[in-house]
Amino acid sequence: MTVALYGTKVGMTRVYVGEVAVPVTVIQCLPNEVVEVKSKDKHGFEALKVAVGKRRRKVSKPLAGEYKKADVAIRQALREVPVAAGVEAKAGAKLTVGLLDSKKLCDVVGDTKGRGFTGVVKRWNFSGQPASHGHMGERRPGSIGARMDPARVAPGRTMSGQYGNERVTVRNLKIVSIDAENHLVVLKGAIPGPNGALVEIKQG
Repeated sequence: MTVALYGTKVGMTRVYVGEVAVPVTVIQCLPNEVVEVKSKDKHGFEALKVAVGKRRRKVSKPLAGEYKKADVAIRQALREVPVAAGVEAKAGAKLTVGLLDSKKLCDVVGDTKGRGFTGVVKRWNFSGQPASHGHMGERRPGSIGARMDPARVAPGRTMSGQYGNERVTVRNLKIVSIDAENHLVVLKGAIPGPNGALVEIKQG
């Protein structure tokens, strides 16, 4: 059975295992509160619509109505997750970090930092051109085309453009510890996104 929880990336730190420093990422998974239960008869699939992230003060009236109907506080976002074993499928139920198994690996899905329009050196790690006196192309890509045949730029050529702000999944991360009282999950390694970003933890 797949378990999916949404949390907020707090940041990175390190913990010591003996004398070895292990880089870890801390995620705060506040209880995901069920707003709506989707059934196979009515919707064609089974899922739970949950309110995730930190609290918000204002949303549109249709969204506010959804929260009010389920008697749930307005949160950062609404997401759909699979129905996990041991969870009562009804509005107002809570999905907590207690659903995660610390002995199993997990995947984390998030959006990478948006870096805007960048050049080839930053975006694709090009080495650049000579930086000697008089040279004006230090960070330019150089030649990108061909001669008479085929007389065009090949598809997929790495060039300048939008960098970051992509959906990325980091697989097989080890759970170092789970603090159920403070709703914290500590994972070994790095995950995508800036501090404060909403991320999804999957385990199945």
